Amino acid sequence: MENNEVADVTVNLDYIDGLNPSELKNVVPIANNIKDYLTNYPNNPNDLFEVINRNLTEELLSDDNLGLSEVLDSLSVNLDVSPKVIPFQFDNTNTRTSDGDINDIVLFQLKDIQLDVTNRENADVTITLDYINGVDPSDFKEVGLIADQVKDYLTNYPNNPNDFFEVINRNLTEELLTDVNLGLSEVLDSLSVNLDVAPAIIPFQFDSTNTRTPNGNINDIISFRLEDVTSPIDGGIVADVTVNLDYVDGIDSSVFKDVIPIGNYIKDFLANYPVEAGLYEVLNRDLTQGLLNDSNIGLSGVLDSLSVNLDVSPKIIPFQFDTTITRTANGDINDIVSFELEDILLPIDGTSVADVAVNLDYIDGIDPSAFKDVIPLGNFIEDYLTNYSHPNDSFEVVNNNLGNALLTDSNLGLSSVLDSLTVTLGASPGVIPFQFNNTVILTPIGTTIFGGSKFTQFCDIDGIVSVSRHN
Repeated sequence: MENNEVADVTVNLDYIDGLNPSELKNVVPIANNIKDYLTNYPNNPNDLFEVINRNLTEELLSDDNLGLSEVLDSLSVNLDVSPKVIPFQFDNTNTRTSDGDINDIVLFQLKDIQLDVTNRENADVTITLDYINGVDPSDFKEVGLIADQVKDYLTNYPNNPNDFFEVINRNLTEELLTDVNLGLSEVLDSLSVNLDVAPAIIPFQFDSTNTRTPNGNINDIISFRLEDVTSPIDGGIVADVTVNLDYVDGIDSSVFKDVIPIGNYIKDFLANYPVEAGLYEVLNRDLTQGLLNDSNIGLSGVLDSLSVNLDVSPKIIPFQFDTTITRTANGDINDIVSFELEDILLPIDGTSVADVAVNLDYIDGIDPSAFKDVIPLGNFIEDYLTNYSHPNDSFEVVNNNLGNALLTDSNLGLSSVLDSLTVTLGASPGVIPFQFNNTVILTPIGTTIFGGSKFTQFCDIDGIVSVSRHN
């Protein structure tokens, strides 16, 4: 292709649920096929990246030697293209399913845009174009024109300079979808714009995401992050707190809440938490309940859901750990606990080094007394992997065996309290010469521990030189 673009290529293989591990594919031939296809692209050198990606995924699924079409629910390929002809961060993801559906998502980011508002804040703006499934490739839009429109609108904001960022974002997405010269409304399932605003009047990381569909649906999600918040629990922990406010779809913009009082409430709640020893999951439940109950903040009538993530610095728990609580307007409660063990020695392929990320998705509304101590889980995983007795097994088989061992161990007691268990094994480059991870999701169904399992393979191939022209 013309401009010798450099791209990182991320591939996700979503296997058919319950697939026999023997049918999992070796990712090295797949990666070699991708590198060969892109460096020797056989089609029009002026193709858009979106078209190149569509052609690549079709090539991968139709290659009989790879044999992917018989074993996958879906194949996704992301091309993350270094700025060149497109002068900003740009990537495209194409997903093909086993039943023939094709989805294309284009994402690009504009950095350090100065907003024409009272305090002249700077924002990074991320735009996501979710095209109608199977849209004709001739309908893909040039992102350069969209980017110019975004920059012009924000740097010359035509409305009240004291508008909330949420309102500015709503106005921007409406402008983009209604602009007949851009022609987005006829080709998109949805348009999302994220404004990530540098701290100024709002003294912490803050962003607003507005998503509009051509049929008029509007969704607003506000996220903000408080760093290094202290709490007396466990002798004084330090946590980063991330809050997501998912507003009722289409809500009147006059009811958006000021996030500064919410941030102050959280810091005060954690700093004065009356329990000095306990689980962070319970602390997070108490915090989310307090936020929704506080009439001065007034969140309970305007949100579809509230999520709070506590990312706890290692101390009593000696590894990365976080807990996310989501409460919905109708009273549902979901608890997800995540932790990660780094640099575990695994005696396969002549000793590999792996990071292990675990997600415990608890049964909705479970009694807090059923939360599990993650330290014994971490010890179990480390012991299982460092003493793994089948050195010729693939990473996929190792991970599946680990997931099943965790669910079936009666001392751990996970099968009776979880909706699902997710384990991701991230292998350092060795026998596989690029970044690679495998994810297995297991769900206890009735008394059948092995009732549900899903394999996802992921590989990231850096710095492939391709040839393309775009926008």
